[in-house]
This record gives sequence, structure tokens and C-alpha cells, in this order.
Amino acid sequence: MNPKLVYWTVALANLAVIVACGTRGVRAIRRGEVRAHRRMMLSASALVGLFLVSYLAKVAWLGKEDRSGWTALDHVILGTHELCIAAMLLGGGYALFRALRFQARLRPGWSIPPGDALPGRAQHRRAGTVAKWSGALAFITAIGVWAGMLFRAAD
Repeated sequence: MNPKLVYWTVALANLAVIVACGTRGVRAIRRGEVRAHRRMMLSASALVGLFLVSYLAKVAWLGKEDRSGWTALDHVILGTHELCIAAMLLGGGYALFRALRFQARLRPGWSIPPGDALPGRAQHRRAGTVAKWSGALAFITAIGVWAGMLFRAAD
């Protein structure tokens, strides 16, 4: 197995953990567990940041992938994956921005106040929904990208 394929295998596992953290975070907030939701979402954000740093290091040391042997389908899957990742980053980033603006109102007990005491809560929720679904689609398409790399490496 070549080093680039090892890197992408670890990156796929990382994305699976990001999606799992997001799923656990959504379940936690539905139960009213604000601390658990916050912990899971910050963990997912940290893993995204870790991937971005690792990708820069991977490009510096291993270079970019040679896409000359890729089929049109491979390019479509990669393009779809990259769009999903962009939507996940934008949605998650905006959800984080909204959360940081109202987190002081959740303290000291880290509970959601009744009524409309959290300005931006609806926007936070919508952005989080975009991040959640685009993350799940990014994972599915990442499997397709990874499988294509695996099959090409076997040739």
C-alpha cells in the first residue's frame, strides 16, 4: 500500500469519527444535554482542523494525487465530495459562530433557556443541519473516492 493511500485511509476514518461526533452531538441536544452537544461538536471541529493541517503536510511531503488515470466518474465523485466538504465547513463554521454568540446565555448551568432567549438559535440549528447532512454525504462520497484509489493502486 502506498503512503498516499495510507493517508487517505486514515482521513476516511477521521471523517467517520467526525460524522459520529456530529451524530452524537445532535442526539445530545435533542435530549437537552447542552454540555454533551458542545463537547461533541467541538471534538468534530478539532478533527476537521486536524485534517486540514494534515492535508497541508501531506501535500508538502507526498504531493498531490496524479489524476491522469482517473475516469470521468472518478472526477464527478471527487467534485461532489469536495462540494459536500465545502458545505460542511461553511455550515459548521456558521453554526459555531452562532453558538459562540449565545453561549454566555447558556451558563452557568449549560441549559437552554425557555422562549426566545437565544438570539440566532434558529440560524444555528439550520446551519448545523446543513453541516450534518453534508458531512454524511461527504463521508459516503469519500468512500467512493477512496475505493477508486484502492482499485487503481491494485492495477
